[in-house]
Formats: sequence, structure tokens, C-alpha cells
Amino acid sequence: MNVTRHIASASLVLSILGFWQPSLAQPLDTPWKKQEIPAPWEKNRCPGGFVEKFRLSGELEKQTTFTLQKLTQLRDSLKAQNPSVVTELTVSFQTSSGKRTETYYGVPLWDLINNEKAGGGLKPANPGQNPKNAFLRQYILVEATDCYGAVVAVGEIHPNFENKTVLVAFAKKGSDGKVELLTDEGFARLVVPGDKAGGRYVSNIRNIVVLSAPPSPLEGRVRFGGY
Repeated sequence: MNVTRHIASASLVLSILGFWQPSLAQPLDTPWKKQEIPAPWEKNRCPGGFVEKFRLSGELEKQTTFTLQKLTQLRDSLKAQNPSVVTELTVSFQTSSGKRTETYYGVPLWDLINNEKAGGGLKPANPGQNPKNAFLRQYILVEATDCYGAVVAVGEIHPNFENKTVLVAFAKKGSDGKVELLTDEGFARLVVPGDKAGGRYVSNIRNIVVLSAPPSPLEGRVRFGGY
């Protein structure tokens, strides 16, 4: 009798499982079958290598694309407006193959994002709960063709704060003392004087994007130790 009941129970369970089991004609409706084809990340692949232009975008008055010609023209325009503007830097930084010293030529990052012929000025889009000095929440993400990236805070380059001259370089001094265009470093690279290591010396720049830090995830009053 007990054996009969167990068999009946087992048959009921199997029938329920069988009722919910999808047929081969109706494939599982799984999330990965719903993604775009090609997948979203395929549009932003990072093959690396040389690039002939970069995109300047983000929280700026203007979005634009820079080529070598446009970047050199901006440098010349800046020098014409203000001969004292720094467009040449000699820097030393540590690399995986040892210490390296170079002299680079280019456009200051501050002028790139603020000059009327370039970014046109900062436009904070996420000032947070306290909008005072909202630009101090902003940062510049510099991305290479292989998706390597580094960040420079606006406060580092703002004239009223650290006032560091970070350069977007397009040329350097060769071993013979003559100025030569960049080749193995892409047509433009970032130069961050004062950094001991060259981690932020992003080469093969393809994107320069101005962004704001997100609002704090913390509540207005953080409690510690029960207080």
C-alpha cells in the first residue's frame, strides 16, 4: 500500500515538472538572448593603435573633434593671444623600462576645455546637494584607443587652485634637438608634470570627457558607534 502511494506521489511530481518544462520548440527566455546584436560593447571596442583624432565632449559648452592640424592651430592661436602661455614642458617620469625625460609641445588641458575655439568652458551637470564651486566636483577622463584611461581633477588645473599645467601634447624634442611629431605615442598624448610615475601620461588619446562626481551615497547624517 505504501509502495503504491510513493509511486503515485512520484508520478504527480514528475507530471508537474513535465508541465512546466519548456519544449524544444520554445527556447528559454533568458536575459542573454535579449541583448542587442551586436552587443553594446562591440560599438566601443578598444583595438588600440594609432588614431588621427580625438573627441572632446562631456560637461562643456561645446563638443568638438580635434585633429593634428586643429590642435596645432589652437596652440598657435593661444600663443598669439598670450605669448606667456605654457605650450612646452620638460618632464621626467618613471616607466617600466626606467626613468624617462622628454620635452613635449602641445596645448594646456585647461585651455583645451575653456578656450572659445575648443570646449568653450565648463558646464557642470551634476552640482550635488550643495552647488557651491560645482566645478570642483568635475574631472577630466582621458581615454586611449586601447581603453586605458586616467583622470585629472579640474581643481588640479584650475588657475585659482593648484594651477598645474597639464599638456595635451602633439610633438616632442627629438634626440637631435629638433621638434618632431609624436609617432609611437599616437598623434596626441597627456603630459602630467609632477607625477613620479608615467601612469597618467596617456598616449593614443581618442576621448577627452569632462564629467562630475556623482552625489554622495551617504545620508546627510552619518552615524558611527550608535550616535
